Amino acid sequence: MRTLSLKKSLRAIIGEVITFAKQDFHVKSYFYTAFLLIVLLVANYKLGLYPDWIRNTYFSDDSWWVMPLFYLIIYFLTAIPVLLLRKERDTLKNPGFYLKSGFFVGLYGLAIGFYKYTDFSFATLTTYEAYFVKLIISQMKCAAFFILPLALMKVTIDKQVNGFYGIAREPKHLDAYFTLFLVMIPFLILTSFTSDFQKAYPQFSPWIFDGIFGMNTWEYTLIYEMAYAFDFIMTELIFRGTLVVAVMMLMGRSAVLPMIVFYCSIHFGKPVLEAVSSILGGYILGALAYQTRHIWGGIMIHICIALTMEIMGFVHYYILKN
Repeated sequence: MRTLSLKKSLRAIIGEVITFAKQDFHVKSYFYTAFLLIVLLVANYKLGLYPDWIRNTYFSDDSWWVMPLFYLIIYFLTAIPVLLLRKERDTLKNPGFYLKSGFFVGLYGLAIGFYKYTDFSFATLTTYEAYFVKLIISQMKCAAFFILPLALMKVTIDKQVNGFYGIAREPKHLDAYFTLFLVMIPFLILTSFTSDFQKAYPQFSPWIFDGIFGMNTWEYTLIYEMAYAFDFIMTELIFRGTLVVAVMMLMGRSAVLPMIVFYCSIHFGKPVLEAVSSILGGYILGALAYQTRHIWGGIMIHICIALTMEIMGFVHYYILKN
């Protein structure tokens, strides 16, 4: 019975994605989005858009305004043409569309662009203890920027949005989401043998923090990985929660394509395979968020994938390389 129920649930979420794709598909807007993605990927991985230009703003104290501007350009460079191509002129005339989506995108850019914490001084800590604290801050800063504004918006202008921007009660299909993750494990393991992956993972290097705060390796590693996982909750809350579940009130299904391009762009500092796979992942999770009005499945998959990649990074460092 359990197997039959799981198969039924898995078919259900596949059906949700297919239903969304059938109802949302529009040749011109999909072609434009694909073309824009190709241009951005080439600009990044061949011409150094992020690694040679955008990333340098963190060290020139300009990231606080460059990152919001960069993300706003990418988002609206997708959203406005998509709406024009679909002839959704009422949305384009609605100031709420620009204010709401722009607020979410801009606030995310501010959070990512906030780099002053690297200048914080912790006089009583050792060099590596201070570095560890800053790593934790880097994982928690999105929450610091978003939680209060979203809470205020939820109790005022977004009362009709399901749950806390998709963090809702009684979510559907969670067992099927977990099955999808299990299906992806072999691909993740194979990917871990690429040079790009091994340069990027694990994100946390416990071997350089030996002895900090008098803790065992597993203790400070667990603290970091918990913060790392929480940041993925924020990622889902922002990209599928605010930019799909909330913005769909203004844009309908057209909210998904701009979110995908924006979501791909935040992976520009990571291996190209990860950036490309984020397009498909973003589409599937965006479609499911639209269809089900919740983001729990995305949170589950995102955290499971991220921690699996961390584990494989540890396996390569501690076992396969040594």
